[in-house]
Order: sequence, then C-alpha cells, then structure tokens
Amino acid sequence: MNIIKIQPISIPQAMELLEKREKEGELNYEQSAALEHCKRMSSLSVKKANEKVDLLLEKNKKLLPETAIKLVDIQPKHASTVKAILIKDKIELSDEEIEELLKLLR
Repeated sequence: MNIIKIQPISIPQAMELLEKREKEGELNYEQSAALEHCKRMSSLSVKKANEKVDLLLEKNKKLLPETAIKLVDIQPKHASTVKAILIKDKIELSDEEIEELLKLLR
C-alpha cells in the first residue's frame, strides 16, 4: 500500500470512507474496528462536520485544522474540555474566545 496523502479527517469523514471501502470488499480487523468506533461516536453528517470545522477556523485564526476537527469530533460542552484539547497544540485562548467556540459547536 502506498501513502498518497496524509490529511486529518473528522469521524464522520472516516466513517464515510470506511463504509465505501466496505462496499468494495471485506474490511480487515482494524478497519472493521475503526468503522464500529465511528458508528458509535459519530453524531454529525460529513457536511455538517465540515461546515463546523470551516466555521471554527474562520472565526478563530489561532486554531489549527487538526484542533478544529478534534473539537467538532468531541463536541465539548464545557470550557475545561476545550482547554484540555487546546493544550496539546499549545494554543492559548481567552475565556471569551473559548465561550465563542462552545457557542459555534452547539
């Protein structure tokens, strides 16, 4: 297998890709496990997830695409959860910016 492109994707996008692959042929163990995980964790459509990622990136220029995707996948309800996600990428946002992100995620 050759790697053509590395790009972060949301859980709904991963689910869509795995379902397409499943229709083409049998999935291996890891792919099947990933598909089951995606089915349990996905609460948005691909279109809605992409819209939210784009909105987050548009409204806050400090966010990285990977971080915006993670926020959309997790759908945090509390500022403390957002802060925990942002720590990984060393992104510091004010309380007001975090509240704005939470509003956009609803």
